[in-house]
Amino acid sequence: MKVMQLLPALELGGTERGVVDLARAMKKEGHETVVVSSGGALVAELQKIGIPHYGLPVHQKSLAGLFLVEELVRIIQRERVDIIHGRSRVPAWLGWLAARKAGIPFITTCHGHYSVHPMSFVMGWGKRVIVASHAIGRRMIDEFNVPPDRIRLIPRGVDLTQFTFSYAKFEKHPGPMRIIHIGRFSPAKGQIEFLKAVHLLRSRLPHFEVWIVGSEGRGKHRYTDLMKKTVQQFGLESCVKILPSTRDVAGLLAQSDLLVLSSLIPEPFGRVIIEAGAVGTPVAATWLGGVPDIIDHNENGLLFPPRNIPAMAEAMYQLLTDREKAKSFAVKLRKKVEEKFNLEQMVRKTLEVYAEVRKRRKILVIKLGAMGDLILVVPSLRMLRERYPDASITLLVDRKIAPIVSACPYLDDMILVDRKKLSNFLYLLKTARRIRREGFDMSVDLHNNKWTHLLAYLGGAVQRFGFARGKWGFLLNRPDRTFEVGDSPLRHQFRVLSKAGVTQFDDTLELWPKPGSVEKAKEVLAILEPRESTKMIGFVMGSSPNWPSKRWPPGHFVALAKRLLEKYDARIVLIGSPEEAELSKPFYSFEAGKVLDLVGKTSLEELPAYFKQFHLVVTGDTAPLHMAAAMNVPIVALFGPTDAKRHLPPGKKIDVLSHHLPCQPCYDGVCKAKETMACLTHISVEEVFEHCQRALSS
Repeated sequence: MKVMQLLPALELGGTERGVVDLARAMKKEGHETVVVSSGGALVAELQKIGIPHYGLPVHQKSLAGLFLVEELVRIIQRERVDIIHGRSRVPAWLGWLAARKAGIPFITTCHGHYSVHPMSFVMGWGKRVIVASHAIGRRMIDEFNVPPDRIRLIPRGVDLTQFTFSYAKFEKHPGPMRIIHIGRFSPAKGQIEFLKAVHLLRSRLPHFEVWIVGSEGRGKHRYTDLMKKTVQQFGLESCVKILPSTRDVAGLLAQSDLLVLSSLIPEPFGRVIIEAGAVGTPVAATWLGGVPDIIDHNENGLLFPPRNIPAMAEAMYQLLTDREKAKSFAVKLRKKVEEKFNLEQMVRKTLEVYAEVRKRRKILVIKLGAMGDLILVVPSLRMLRERYPDASITLLVDRKIAPIVSACPYLDDMILVDRKKLSNFLYLLKTARRIRREGFDMSVDLHNNKWTHLLAYLGGAVQRFGFARGKWGFLLNRPDRTFEVGDSPLRHQFRVLSKAGVTQFDDTLELWPKPGSVEKAKEVLAILEPRESTKMIGFVMGSSPNWPSKRWPPGHFVALAKRLLEKYDARIVLIGSPEEAELSKPFYSFEAGKVLDLVGKTSLEELPAYFKQFHLVVTGDTAPLHMAAAMNVPIVALFGPTDAKRHLPPGKKIDVLSHHLPCQPCYDGVCKAKETMACLTHISVEEVFEHCQRALSS
């Protein structure tokens, strides 16, 4: 496995040292790392251990940085990178864009207490979002809407072989005791407040010295100048030294009697605290952010409220004067570091995340069509499940027809939308944001229009499969360009699936009626008093409101019913939507108990249970045709304006009737021919009756 670590610079901060430690440990485990940053003091250390570093200005907050995306993609391809790991906001934006283009997973580690700002949201877009403390995890969930199942808590760890614990500092030693403060020179780190607390402490404990270690960064000196001015104002020149950043943090901590962390905003973790614990230096720190994950107040250190200068001074006084307490705290902190904050544990958990994002794929299948189209997607869901047994598969579906597949065993989840609202750009963005929260590795678009292509792209799916249809096809990065090539519905879908790695074709339809609905269907049909020899026959006379041209004439259905009732001990059950109620009126004259009108009286979830009870279904090219095929019922299918080769569902018990007139197929919802509806009116009652006899006798 090869991972690209993407961060602003490689200076001497905790994040940067953690990246170097992780790269070194991963190499020992047989994995590879590529680091991209703008450079810094730790580049030489990376190169020393054979870790490639690419120097790019990924820290720059400007639109010009977008030109770096192509360069990152080239590095990904050259180095054969498997995963991009973004560790700061600007590099994360570039990494996210590059990952999408290269089609590889993107993860983040939140190293800061980010403001709720558009620039920050990318830190929650990783397939996994690593946080170093409970406080940062809670913030990413509450403020950035990251689903909890994508959060992974991995505290930072230190290489304990580089830190030697010593009791020497708790014994009497010549010279003043030393307080150390380590951190980036910034108002957020509270160095000015720390100096004020030092001023208070000096009135109670005159002999000690202070080291403030850090830097502002390249070309920045304003806060450093303010610190120096504060030292002068309080007359602290004799005891305070401001030192530059150093690689030898362990050495400085070992020479110190107390570490103080005075941050004013929540620390995501506090790496310097565990480094202090590793060498046995007592800690007094701000009670904020991730610090309480490490320091248990009055157990292994002291905590004080942020900005409370007297409380900070008091904590320092206690730990410098009561050395037995300080020693006890140091021993307990070292033990906690050994148990919870060691490098081996951090590396193991991080590698587990890397393995998880490579193995457990999250797949989004998009199908927003009508009921029949949705039924035809079921074999594709099954084929995807067989190809990716460990994947999490989610279906994006119109909420009105979702109940049909609510019991599908191949799905883990569904995202319900109102497909008629997708042309509303705000609704489209809201839906895309919902998709993005899930962090999908791949989308399989089986609907293929501009709205579904946009949803996959804006929803952040890494690999986007589908037919490149029209000008919006460029949004797919794994396109199939054969949409216009005719084929059966399932074979057509399979062309997209094969791009996504599916190799075994299986077009068996399935539906799963709920046990309660099966019992209800039996109870309703019992009104007809069927015997064991009775043939239960379903008539589907209607069609979509936009396709009246698909309807065999109602008078033909009435005549067919009379023939069937004369020939067989049969019962006719009328199936349809509420809008088709008028079609059942000609059957009101039939003998009671021979015909049951269920038009508009069944829900989508209940329909499969009724089809399960039928011996035969007569229908046009409409959604119940697919439902009957899925329930393996013998079918006589009547095709007029559409082509059965393109729209007939798979099934061994389907008998198709079509006269293949010169005007067929026309694909007109309303017939425009001189002889209206000739394609269907020419299908005689006698023909259909003969096909029904054949189906009932088999």
